[in-house]
Amino acid sequence: MERTASDTEKRRRARLPWWLLAGSLGVSMVGGWLASRSISSLLTRVEQLEREAADSEARVAELQVLRDSMTRRLRVLEQQQQGLTAALGKKSLEPGAQLSKREAARAELEPLLKTELEKGEAFLEEAEGRLRLELAEHLLFEPRGAELTPGGAELLTRVGAKLGGVEGHLVQVAAHTDAVRETPETSVPGTSWELSAARAVTVVHFLGDTVKLPPEKLVAAGYGQYHPVVPDDGPQARERNRRLELQLMPAPAPRQPPPPPPAPADARMAKKRPSPKR
Repeated sequence: MERTASDTEKRRRARLPWWLLAGSLGVSMVGGWLASRSISSLLTRVEQLEREAADSEARVAELQVLRDSMTRRLRVLEQQQQGLTAALGKKSLEPGAQLSKREAARAELEPLLKTELEKGEAFLEEAEGRLRLELAEHLLFEPRGAELTPGGAELLTRVGAKLGGVEGHLVQVAAHTDAVRETPETSVPGTSWELSAARAVTVVHFLGDTVKLPPEKLVAAGYGQYHPVVPDDGPQARERNRRLELQLMPAPAPRQPPPPPPAPADARMAKKRPSPKR
């Protein structure tokens, strides 16, 4: 019996390493399977985080663009408020009849430009004794061009007669550009001054020839890039600065001819001296 027990114990001890090896292999396989699942889960999470990071960066860029746009719009509103404040301060100094005529013209223009005003493509304000109508470049011209588009001709026909019909006022056509350079595609070569001047003259000719405004009531002015309404710090600012202004301003008083110069003293004496008798 003792020998049998001893043999059984020996066999058990001989099998023990194999049981341990099998257990180790089993544990390793389970651990490997769990590790692979954990790695797969981590990779999936990393991809998700990368997508979320990309979406966040795109959203941040979008918010930055929106913030810049709102900042520029705030600058425009501040300038308009300053102009309105200055205009209100000067109203008491202006002749009441002229001011009433400009306000009547403004009341007629606002419904005609309702769409453009709501889109921010046109601005209408009373400032410094003038009624100023500002129109975005793309409403009238092709980029870098000086010829009116069909839509621009229609728009000027719509508003030109209202401005030209105000008695005692001139219509100044003031064109503004940005810092343009000559390119093969540019229809008007040279500097921004030349482009703005060409646009102003084009509009003056249209108002005189087509809308039939009296030529003595029209003034053309090209300001180039040198009178921006917002700082030129980006594409949106440059687009805002490219504009055409129709300014309704009081006509100067007619000049009186100067009095004739006094006659020389010798001529006066000659007139008084009686002629000798014959």
